[in-house]
Amino acid sequence: MQKGRPSKWLPSSPHFSKFSNKIALGLFLATFLLNLQPQFGYPPITQSKALAQQQPEATSASQTQTVGATESPLTFQLPHPGYLSTHFSSFHPGIDIASGLGMPIKPIAKGIVSNAGFNFWGLGLVVEVDHGYGYKSLYAHMGKIYTQKGAEVSEESILGEIGLTGHTSGPHTHLEVTKEGSKIDPVAFLPTLRNYPAEADFKTYGTATTQAPVGGPASFFPQKPKPTQTPKVELPAPTPAPLDLNILPAKTTKAPDITKKLSLFN
Repeated sequence: MQKGRPSKWLPSSPHFSKFSNKIALGLFLATFLLNLQPQFGYPPITQSKALAQQQPEATSASQTQTVGATESPLTFQLPHPGYLSTHFSSFHPGIDIASGLGMPIKPIAKGIVSNAGFNFWGLGLVVEVDHGYGYKSLYAHMGKIYTQKGAEVSEESILGEIGLTGHTSGPHTHLEVTKEGSKIDPVAFLPTLRNYPAEADFKTYGTATTQAPVGGPASFFPQKPKPTQTPKVELPAPTPAPLDLNILPAKTTKAPDITKKLSLFN
């Protein structure tokens, strides 16, 4: 029985399968590694300034908003100054609040930190806070984390600072809020956010019990405050006493013995 002839379009080299496996493995590793590396840039303004100005702006008196008593007694605030760069949708289960790199991030309400660390699915450094009453909030793309799991935080606590970890187009906080396990739009109960940048969005604000340092590399672990160092006092070098030549012993010159020399001539 005559065997079928292999197609001329199929490679007959046994090394082809090994080569294709290497290509597949390389693509997988490249995709995985790209998920961990920050992408530098600046967040786009999703709407025109003219259209955004038609909406009411947030003022200093409206930086907090209380959810109705039928839902919970929580009072929510913005995590930091900024503008809304990406809206909530089924493809983006949160909002992006763009601001300056290194801006301190505060929780939107008091609660207990339920998670703090690195997320391997593109969110970078994240902190999750359980506010009770079924509400949880998540803050992603941090540059540094200044809290840890189990810590009790207030509205003035600093969770970390804005960074560029994970999948990010620029410095911003990706904020997700869940109620009873379901993702909800934070815009519904947060103070009003602009859709365009302003100078105030890039300035640090307020005071806190613990001021986080700004700048520096990203960290996977909570940063411990450095102990206060007492400044060193430089003492003047001691001045050497002048040398008194009078106290040195006088140098005596011994007279030569000429008797030995005269005995040679006798």
